[in-house]
Amino acid sequence: MPREREGVGIERDPHAQRESKEDDASESLVDKLKGGDFSNVIESAQKAGEAAIEQQLCLTAGGIKRADPHTAFAYQTHAPPPEDPEDEMLRLRQARKMEMQAQQAWKQQGHGSLRELKDEKEFVEAIRPHERALVLLDDGRSDAGEECRKALSRLSRSHLEAQFCWLHSDRAKFLTEMVKLEGFPAIFVLRNGEVQRMLPPDLLFMHASASSPLFIGHLTSLLHRCGALTNGEDEGSSDDEDA
Repeated sequence: MPREREGVGIERDPHAQRESKEDDASESLVDKLKGGDFSNVIESAQKAGEAAIEQQLCLTAGGIKRADPHTAFAYQTHAPPPEDPEDEMLRLRQARKMEMQAQQAWKQQGHGSLRELKDEKEFVEAIRPHERALVLLDDGRSDAGEECRKALSRLSRSHLEAQFCWLHSDRAKFLTEMVKLEGFPAIFVLRNGEVQRMLPPDLLFMHASASSPLFIGHLTSLLHRCGALTNGEDEGSSDDEDA
């Protein structure tokens, strides 16, 4: 009997039918790949990848949600909008106005010059109302003390935030007896009327001698680190003379 008629009247196995269909699909896919017709395959792969991305869990400020990570966090990486020029100008004007008001208040308190104190009583009265103050204690017998006084006089004109004073050691008997001094000149740094630091000669002249052009820069940085000044910049000119 011919093979074509062997199956007549006999129901075929469903499992065999599925395998036959899968074999036909595989052969069709192979034919497409061999013939270069695989655009549909690429498109399907891309769609599958996009679907997988869309189902990823993204942690946001509002919690966890399923979203595309390429866009879910876009709002977090955007730079803040630029400041309106008029608002920026207004802010700068207000800041400058407050700075000028502070400088005017400091000048009314006597800031802006190196004040010579008569005695220890005046020393206590002079530094009490100031947030920042520094006092040079010197015996007036060395060139180093004179150069230090000139440097502080120059800084007092550009750093109005602090009260600059100096006191001759002969007028500070109690202070020189109570405080262990390593020599002159020495600088006392005060905040709100209380001594915070005492800077001896070894520290004042650690990086440059008093006669060096670099001395005032090192002194400014040191006073800034100690909190006597709000910044470590020397804004005075090199040819300033003591008034």
